Amino acid sequence: MGTRRRFSGMAPMLLLVLALAIGLGLDGAWRRTSSPTLPDTTLVVPGGASSRAIASQLAEAGVLERPRLFLLGTRIRGASDALRAGRYRFHRPCSPARLLEILKAGDTEKVWLTLPEGLWLDETVGQIARQLDLDSLDLAERVRRPGDWSHPFLAGASNLEGFLLPDTYAFEYPADPVTVVGTLLDAFDAVLADLRRRAPRDWPFGPREWVTLASIVEAEARRDDERAAIAAVYLNRIERGMKLEADPTVIYALGWRKKRLYYKDLDVDSRYNTYRNRGLPPGPICNPGRASLASLLAADPESRNLYFVADGDGGHRFAETFAEHQRNVAALRKRQGR
Repeated sequence: MGTRRRFSGMAPMLLLVLALAIGLGLDGAWRRTSSPTLPDTTLVVPGGASSRAIASQLAEAGVLERPRLFLLGTRIRGASDALRAGRYRFHRPCSPARLLEILKAGDTEKVWLTLPEGLWLDETVGQIARQLDLDSLDLAERVRRPGDWSHPFLAGASNLEGFLLPDTYAFEYPADPVTVVGTLLDAFDAVLADLRRRAPRDWPFGPREWVTLASIVEAEARRDDERAAIAAVYLNRIERGMKLEADPTVIYALGWRKKRLYYKDLDVDSRYNTYRNRGLPPGPICNPGRASLASLLAADPESRNLYFVADGDGGHRFAETFAEHQRNVAALRKRQGR
């Protein structure tokens, strides 16, 4: 009888030890994984997917070795409905515990958008759609409705040409077109607001005139150190009431990026043609970057230059008089063998 009592008293203790051993074993398996044997992978967890579907997706991709344990641990922790959609980058394999941390936190991989300076609006739309996997037709509609956006600087604009600031941006996947366009407009607003605070009190340009002139500088400049000098030429021409005679405005009016203009091209009937019309065109001709937007303030007020022409080396030669400009043109043609 005494021996039976000792064993019966030990039974609960054995069960407890066994339960602890099993628990520790499961906890170890929950947190442990074998050494990575495959390269990292990027997966898109779709919205509305069940925890079981996600576990199956991760297992098929070689990310999750123990899908049943993952589902059990997720259920015990009450996190079955807390797994967030998005694009993730995973080690292969990854422990169930780490996977749950990542999916609960929504630690998604960002999608990046890089917009170079000087793109036309349709080119900008194409870049955004391609890099962020968005519908280009939907984007094209949105950027042609400036009234849909609340930014005051868009007053009077016919589209968003010039106002989508070139830069590199990070977005959550999947990117939302409204968020994307709004972010680019906000970035432009912040840059222009900073520049306007630095402008003199008698500064003659409002936001649309500013970005329009900056877009011409952007289209003309080939070297950063010449932006301010190019801006000075156009500011001087505007002050004297001269036509800007900017080739990029003619190219924009023609509607395609023509590498070489002919005299007949200068007669294209368009309000954007600054060879036929005085003053600024009705709007920007591309998206200027920060440097071109700032070039108007950086222009030397002592400059008297009214002309410039390419020098054949990627830069320009500047001139105060038309006679000097003609000599620079002749030098370029001689170099080109014309």
